Amino acid sequence: MFADFIKHYDLIRSILRDVFLYGCFSRDDYENKKRGSSRKVSYEMRRIQQYIEKDFIKFDRDGKTKLLSLSYDSITNTKNFLVSTYLNKSFTKADLKLHYSILLALNHYDKTITLKELEEFFVENELLDYDKVSSKTIERKLKELCDSMGLVTCEKQGRGKSYGIAQDILRSLKDEEIVNLYLVTSLYKNVFFPNMAGYYFQDTLKQYISFHRNMTKDYEDVFQYQKLHFHPIIEEEILWKLIKAISKNRKVKIEYKLSENRQVRYNKEIVIPYKIRYDVDCGRFYLVAFYNERCFVSRLDRIQEIHLLEEEYSEEGLIEKYNFSMGKSWSSVHLNGESAPQTLKFKVTIESNSEMYIIDRIKGELKTYSVEKQEENTFVFTKEVNDCYEMIPWIRGYYGKIEVMEPSYVKRKINSDWKEMLKNYGVIS
Repeated sequence: MFADFIKHYDLIRSILRDVFLYGCFSRDDYENKKRGSSRKVSYEMRRIQQYIEKDFIKFDRDGKTKLLSLSYDSITNTKNFLVSTYLNKSFTKADLKLHYSILLALNHYDKTITLKELEEFFVENELLDYDKVSSKTIERKLKELCDSMGLVTCEKQGRGKSYGIAQDILRSLKDEEIVNLYLVTSLYKNVFFPNMAGYYFQDTLKQYISFHRNMTKDYEDVFQYQKLHFHPIIEEEILWKLIKAISKNRKVKIEYKLSENRQVRYNKEIVIPYKIRYDVDCGRFYLVAFYNERCFVSRLDRIQEIHLLEEEYSEEGLIEKYNFSMGKSWSSVHLNGESAPQTLKFKVTIESNSEMYIIDRIKGELKTYSVEKQEENTFVFTKEVNDCYEMIPWIRGYYGKIEVMEPSYVKRKINSDWKEMLKNYGVIS
């Protein structure tokens, strides 16, 4: 019906964001919003449903319109099922056949062989159609297997090169040590970013355990997690590009995901990427960058593409600018020019000394603050932050314990939220 593999992840990411995760648009709404090809969008939506297990896809209806969304419990399911959406890659039948034919041929010999010997093996065993595959193509595939995948070794032999199967780098590890490595990977694939590398490594290690060590025990879902977010993984291709740019001090051009009526500042401008911030509570990545001495923050889920440029930048003075702009940011709000931090003041009341752990926990989460003990079990905290409004979700987590004193607009907002909640539960009308 349609090809199994595609070249770019951009459209997959866009559909996942707007149809399955954040917007939950219908197909027609998405097509109108993006002005995309109806046929192409339909194909990509079907691809996504092929790769994501049916148990995680929820169907709702708005009249005759069918709405899709993702529904999952990160406690009962600790494996990020969105990883499989990255399986959409650009491989042809000939490319896959060449990949395995090379490994088959090299595995056949007990020594390294030259490109000519490899081609002779292909001819003798009728493995390839040379009307479709050239010597240069085979050489490029050998280089990929050697440099990118590490499956093949390459040695200088006179004026040419010889190739062989790479040695098993895990051969010195005992079976028990291999299992421990697998368990460590199982943990870190969900707690270290980017996650994708951990998932790919664990999958490879699982196959190695099964096929090379002949061990069949299943070690899935050994660990449980708090605040485990699956959705940021679809931004990891963009995240990797930014990490590469930052590590090499290279400037980038950002292309944002724009709707018809929305414009974004710094779109397609050359900027300096400096830091990546991650909001643990909501599972969201932010890029902190500079443009003409100004700091700005971009959510990665609003970035369509990152173009890595050859132009480099100097880090001189950037740490001072970053500390000024983001040093007192609770999450992602930055300062520029004459802007100044705001002051949040709140009172915490506990029942007895047995609840002192709440005070200690608040201190640990605030990190920088001043506190004054007013009564036996009452503490007044003061904290400087770029934007007090950003702290409202954190304050909500301590409802019943925290009373906001300043600023007044935060206090009004929280009072309003309380009233709405009480109306929903029928306590007040």
